[in-house]
Amino acid sequence: MQNKTKATATLATSALLAVSTLPEISPLKFILTGATGGFVLGLLNHGFLAATIGGMADWFGVTALFRKPLGIGFHTEILRRNRARIMDAIVEFVGTDLLNTKNIMETVRDENTAKLLIEFFEQNKGRIKTKILVREILTELFSGLDTKNIAKGVAPILESEIKHLDAQKLFDAVLKVVTNDQHSRKILIALLDTGHKILRSQHMQAEILNKITELRTAYEGDSAGRALVLSSMDLTDEKILKILNETVEKKISDAEKILNASGMIDSETANAANEMIKTFSGFVNSAAGTLNTKKFLDDLKNLFMQKFDAASFIKTWLDVNVKGETDPKILEKLRRQQAANPNVPLIVEVDRKPVIWKDAVDFLVDAKIDEFIKSTSQQKKFDKLIKSFIENLLDEYREQIPAMIRERLDKFSDDELTEFVEGHVADDLQMIRINGSVCGAIVGMALFIVSQIIEHIVSR
Repeated sequence: MQNKTKATATLATSALLAVSTLPEISPLKFILTGATGGFVLGLLNHGFLAATIGGMADWFGVTALFRKPLGIGFHTEILRRNRARIMDAIVEFVGTDLLNTKNIMETVRDENTAKLLIEFFEQNKGRIKTKILVREILTELFSGLDTKNIAKGVAPILESEIKHLDAQKLFDAVLKVVTNDQHSRKILIALLDTGHKILRSQHMQAEILNKITELRTAYEGDSAGRALVLSSMDLTDEKILKILNETVEKKISDAEKILNASGMIDSETANAANEMIKTFSGFVNSAAGTLNTKKFLDDLKNLFMQKFDAASFIKTWLDVNVKGETDPKILEKLRRQQAANPNVPLIVEVDRKPVIWKDAVDFLVDAKIDEFIKSTSQQKKFDKLIKSFIENLLDEYREQIPAMIRERLDKFSDDELTEFVEGHVADDLQMIRINGSVCGAIVGMALFIVSQIIEHIVSR
């Protein structure tokens, strides 16, 4: 129940009981008889009457702050009539006392701002929020990069480096890596997986089927016997293709199992894996040995430089990996698809590559937060810095605070200001009405007792 309802109920009850205890009409006069009964009835009547008067007076006083009670305009609507003086007092109080630099800093100095920051990091998902904030700031900064001009400046350096690159050394280094047992295993696994996908592709199956048909036709030739043998064995082209697929897939699957085996494996599997790796490495070295590598690499490098647009490459790389934009090649592919199918609505969710700096930034933020939590000296410096910043900020805007408060208050019309203040304090002010009724009842009964004593003394 709101205080206003309680105050109104108290006033109504007091008035009702004041009338009910009038000695002339009160039903209690039949119960409270004699001198003592008359005293008690009079005491109650004076108490409830005074409570009613006190409640009414305080209702008038509280209401007079905001509007005209009972239409009486004399010294009422106090807030509206004294708006300028009240605003001056509010501005003076808030600007020079409540938001006074000295008063605020006395409170701030008692706080350990470093501890508050640590609690934010550890209890309020502060780490995640901080990382998100840093990412957003960096994204905004990088989005403004002029990658075209940067690429234009860096391109000559990249082109010069490629021209003077010792291709033979690079080739030897790559060859060494490729023929390393560990890398050879991974390359073989990737090749087997790719081979499996190529074999199962629709285009490759069609090509193999055509070759089988050609070979079968050439094998049969004009020989009816060969054709009869193949026919009796039900060896159609499709069946031969199926047998070939199953045979090749089994060999690929067996090879993948051997190469992917890990942990405790038997010697036979280990030897088979080593033999495959050795064969692969030997093949690569043999192929490399048959090449005139110097001429081949020089020709390859010259061809690459003719086709390679360093500036465009650098710009695209920066746009995709630093700014987080969509790869232009993907957008071009989507445009071609849309052009080929103009009647099909294009609804595509493009997966963007994560920027290269995201993980590094997250790691750095975590490291700095952990360092701050462990370092007492850093916490002291932070606490001192924050308090100094707040104090300087308050000093800088000290003269502007009262003006800001007055500007905000001036935006209220008289009615809006009255509703605003009443909405925040009216319910608390209703306690004055309740207290007025209670105090009135006590004072009324006290005065009745005093009057009875005086009357008794005088009558003697």
